[in-house]
Amino acid sequence: MNKLSSNRITRDQGVYFSTPIAARRILIWTAWISTLLLSKLPLVIARELLGTDIHWIVPAWFGISALLFAATFVWQSLKPLRAYLIVIGVIYLWTVVDSLIRGTAVWQNLFAGQPEIIAIFSDRILLVLNTLIVIAALFLIGAKRQDVFLTFGNLNAPVGGEKTASRRRRLSWSVLGPVTAILLGGLFFAFLLSQTPAGLSNIPSVLPWLPLIMLSATMNAFGEEVTYRAATLGTLLPAIGPKHALWMTSLWFGLGHYYGGFPSGPAGLVQSGLLALLMGKAMLDTRGLGWPWIIHVTIDTAIYTFLALTAVATL
Repeated sequence: MNKLSSNRITRDQGVYFSTPIAARRILIWTAWISTLLLSKLPLVIARELLGTDIHWIVPAWFGISALLFAATFVWQSLKPLRAYLIVIGVIYLWTVVDSLIRGTAVWQNLFAGQPEIIAIFSDRILLVLNTLIVIAALFLIGAKRQDVFLTFGNLNAPVGGEKTASRRRRLSWSVLGPVTAILLGGLFFAFLLSQTPAGLSNIPSVLPWLPLIMLSATMNAFGEEVTYRAATLGTLLPAIGPKHALWMTSLWFGLGHYYGGFPSGPAGLVQSGLLALLMGKAMLDTRGLGWPWIIHVTIDTAIYTFLALTAVATL
């Protein structure tokens, strides 16, 4: 894997910019088709359009991942996608491990029947374990921290990245980052609060849970930003370039929220996809996790506080 600059992306960096145009197109098309097949899109089509289900979707993901991974050895032109396919394979392998852990007696004794916020926290524990395995896989395949954005990054980087720097003073993420975090966190909380019948009246009952809410939000933001954004963006970037890598990972992330997300369905797809675009852009511009993680923590804190309020209201 070629090492990318921690400050900017230039046309002479990465496999993508040194690949002939014809081979580049093959890489892009293969990456898009692979990502869509390995997303929840087939499941959405089966359920929403065909009125059926795909009970073997996880084995199908493993089979597709294995075939594509093997293809990177048969066709050398596809080799730049190998690291990305390894990351996706590790992520889906974890779904099996996750299910096995949840079914153990120890896990059931610890977390079964617990309040909503405890259930949220337990899910975040498994997400962080998944993230640590993904990080280990990245290091095993030779990725450097800067390659896969495992740094805090330059929080003062200009919006749009330094590659387009000019003499004119441009908006910095040191301004846009906190404004975005406060604005989105406030909007999420205000909207979700309007959906709670008791409104603010249950806030005192939730206050004792606030440390666990914050810890869960911190863990979830770290897990999702590393596993579903940094690892995928970092391995796709040198293969297909920043534009396609950003849109591809954002759509994949949005589709992942179609079922089981908050919100779910088309709204979850659009909302999560747009947020993924925003945080992916922040990651590319700043070359790190800093602002994506901060923004994500703020949004998750609002969501988990709402879920805690709802749980208290039903007691």
